[in-house]
Amino acid sequence: YKEAEELQRQCLETTKAVLGEDHPDTLISMNNLASAVNKQGRYKEAEKLHHQCLEARKTVLGDAHPDTLCSMKNLVIVLRKQGRFIKAIKLQRQRQRLKAK
Repeated sequence: YKEAEELQRQCLETTKAVLGEDHPDTLISMNNLASAVNKQGRYKEAEKLHHQCLEARKTVLGDAHPDTLCSMKNLVIVLRKQGRFIKAIKLQRQRQRLKAK
């Protein structure tokens, strides 16, 4: 996963430079980087990246967009891995409400 992280960091920097920070493809790259960091057990860093991605996707795509809901799910997973169950449950409930719309 270390090599994947390095490649994802390069990809993120390239998409930011070419497409801009808020482009949907840039946000996909950010999500992929967060997942690579998560797989290495660096949950605090992964949480920060997933949170940034989630907030950007809410702004760019809207709260109920499938990519935004995916970011919420990924953040829930990272929160659970850190034992932050109450926050994870609240976010999961919010996700379920948005998904039901």
